[in-house]
Amino acid sequence: MNKQLLFSIALLLQAFIGFTQGSESFTNSNNGGAGSNYATRTWTGDNGLTWTATSARNDEQGTVTGMNGDFIIVRNASGIISCAGIPNGCGQISFKYARAFTSATLPTFAVFINSVQYGPVVTASGNAAQTFTVTVDEPGSFDLEIRQLTASDNGRLAIDSIVWTGSNNNPPCEEPTAQPTSLNLSSTPNTVTGNFTAAMPTAGEYLVVRSTSATLSAAPVDGGGYAAGQALGGGTVVGSYTGTSFTDANLVANTQYYYFVFAFNNEDCNGGPNYLSTNSLTGSVATQPLPACTTPAAATNLNLTSANNFISGNFTAVAGSNRYLVVISTSATIGATPTNGVTYTQGQVFGSGTVVSFNTAANFAATGLNTLTQYYLYVFTASMECSGQPVYSSTSLNGNISTTNNSTGIPTGYYDAANGLSCQPLKTALKNIISAGAVNIGYDGLWTAYQYTDIKPGTTNLIWDIYTDDNNPAVPETYNFVYSDDQCGNYNSEGDCYNREHSTPKSWFNDASPMHNDIFHVVPTDGWVNGKRSNYPYGDVTNASFTSIDNQSKVGTGNNFGYTGTVFQPFSAFRGDVARMSLYMATRYEDQIISQNWAGNAQAGPAMLTAGEEGLDAAARRLQVYNTWYLRTMFKWMNEDPVSQKEIDRNNAVYYQSGQNNRNPFVDRPEYAALIWECTGALPVTITDFTAARNASSIVLRWYATYETNFKRYDIERSINGINFYKVGEVEGKNYANYSFEDAELPAAAQVYYRLKMIDIDGTFSNSKTVVVRLNNYFSKAIIYPNPASTSVTVKLSDPVRSNSFVTISDLAGRSLKQQSVRRGESIFVVDVQQLPAGRYFLKVNDAQTVINQSFVIIK
Repeated sequence: MNKQLLFSIALLLQAFIGFTQGSESFTNSNNGGAGSNYATRTWTGDNGLTWTATSARNDEQGTVTGMNGDFIIVRNASGIISCAGIPNGCGQISFKYARAFTSATLPTFAVFINSVQYGPVVTASGNAAQTFTVTVDEPGSFDLEIRQLTASDNGRLAIDSIVWTGSNNNPPCEEPTAQPTSLNLSSTPNTVTGNFTAAMPTAGEYLVVRSTSATLSAAPVDGGGYAAGQALGGGTVVGSYTGTSFTDANLVANTQYYYFVFAFNNEDCNGGPNYLSTNSLTGSVATQPLPACTTPAAATNLNLTSANNFISGNFTAVAGSNRYLVVISTSATIGATPTNGVTYTQGQVFGSGTVVSFNTAANFAATGLNTLTQYYLYVFTASMECSGQPVYSSTSLNGNISTTNNSTGIPTGYYDAANGLSCQPLKTALKNIISAGAVNIGYDGLWTAYQYTDIKPGTTNLIWDIYTDDNNPAVPETYNFVYSDDQCGNYNSEGDCYNREHSTPKSWFNDASPMHNDIFHVVPTDGWVNGKRSNYPYGDVTNASFTSIDNQSKVGTGNNFGYTGTVFQPFSAFRGDVARMSLYMATRYEDQIISQNWAGNAQAGPAMLTAGEEGLDAAARRLQVYNTWYLRTMFKWMNEDPVSQKEIDRNNAVYYQSGQNNRNPFVDRPEYAALIWECTGALPVTITDFTAARNASSIVLRWYATYETNFKRYDIERSINGINFYKVGEVEGKNYANYSFEDAELPAAAQVYYRLKMIDIDGTFSNSKTVVVRLNNYFSKAIIYPNPASTSVTVKLSDPVRSNSFVTISDLAGRSLKQQSVRRGESIFVVDVQQLPAGRYFLKVNDAQTVINQSFVIIK
């Protein structure tokens, strides 16, 4: 085979891991004749592009090894290999390089895209060819230059086999080429349901518009999102749907309606929505006349589940009823019956209670309840879409249950089937637990569920976006997204709108369900930053090609336990969140990961194990799921960012309110992660607790460790600013359950920071979380009383706090369970702890540069 054929085969293989791409093999560089003199040379390359090399020779001489066939040698600072106007953008560029002659001065070079340097200056130190790779992420056409930077004529550089992938930015949204077909409509007096056959070729979504006129005066306009209820062309938008069915409610009885369905594309592309605005699919139907109402029978089989602040329930629907009124009360008697012809709304006072819901669903969730309180539920059936509506049942279906006082919200007995297990048996038990009863809420259902799962605390309608939020209530956000109003839609920059981000990219599992719609890993994030993340795995970034404006999320490269490819790094406060999402996916879908061969998707390949990879058999692959570098990164992030109150609240909202009805076990029980994956042999040592306490003249560090296989030692590192750390001691790893270290040579500083550098036998390492201890007397006379406590603790400081701050209570696992604001000038304040179960807790106050950390005990 000749070089170009070999190179083409290699490119064909690479085509599975990038978008559009190009190459240059230099096969045509000597079509005008090879020359040993250094001159300007121009040729037409592999992709029909014009290439130029200045101060270059193309006779393939020198002492280079590892370059096949034709290559270019350039010398001195005027030696440049360039190509202008390369189309389709650039995500990553790579090529071979070497020192051309043994006697040559060591040449240096750098890559420039549109006259901007990308990546470091590199020295070609040997004659054996090496590969240089740099992430570019340039969305449009670009000019490429490889510049030889060494001024000497004797600095001669050989270059070969240039390859670039297309831009990792999403492509422009294309207009669908066909509308859907076969619209089927059916009606009741107040509702129309419709279904249709998807467009072929397929479209991403469908916009449905209703009108009382047979024609619309205007079609949807590209780039504009249309919300349900919005006027369009003399009609009203019913909604946008990824599926091929819809329901249009609250219509007028005995009325003719016309429906128009437009295909459009808006997912995984820029500049959308792009509508096919001509020849919409149309159909019409008349709503039915109102029949006479009849009194429905009562519902049956009421089942109730409670948590601290939630009660969820379901019941058996009854024929003849199409609405259900649910009322909650703390009284065993409701003292009222619903009045026929009156419609009740959520939150409305009803007898001794409050309306929970009035809708078609045979399930409900009551939220915002008090702990340890007995509640009574009353379910009335109702007939709607009839004359004199609504007409209610005369008797209700009743039940009662008490809320709990469980700080986690975990239903009693939820994880009983996992007790005492570890390794694969534990993983499979958790899969069965979180799969049983799980409901696929649908892709469109995610938009609705976000109002329960992802609203910022203290607000009623602001989305908590982990790709832009800085997790600091004291600092105003650059961008805020209003639930529903700022739903993507078109976006052209950061802050435009929020969309649905698959933390495990949907391309990894080919958009299959139910993964595609699983709210545990599909979170609302900034659309623009989501697009920049593309399908890259998560990881730490040291060389960023993109950094978000608001919270500094990054795309780029780094060394993640040996993996140096492109990754996405979220803000530090949310890295543990996405890590626990990754472990949830590996557990909930362990069957599909293997049977559907997710790792066979080239975009998933860097993070997920293929068959036989790392020498693992099928059982070991099923247990581990992820490549060692990715698994270690996720455990590192979970250690640095323990479970937060945000995650606990979201976990409960998914279970009790979203409709999905399952939980993330690694939020509820973080220790499960180590119990499962410590059996793989892939993990570094795991620190389950790390504390620092001040004695009279020293600081004592204590930590608890698991899984020290192939482990060497702990380096104890100290800092006075939390940024620059230096080693102050070491402790040999001996497979102990707990360790300690005393630092008696303390610096003259207001406070000190400590972390553990955990080093394996092969030299790889990771860092623990950082703990901080004050050394001066500020707060040193802080008192917590009573201790032990049962309902509340009083914190008394020797001096008032100097700025608005927070007091945080966490458990022994490091999970933040409660947060309360502390105002500037306060020196004594009370913290309510009656909702926390018995046990030991830590109370922490941050006050600018000063910190108090003290423990206390709760008894019941």
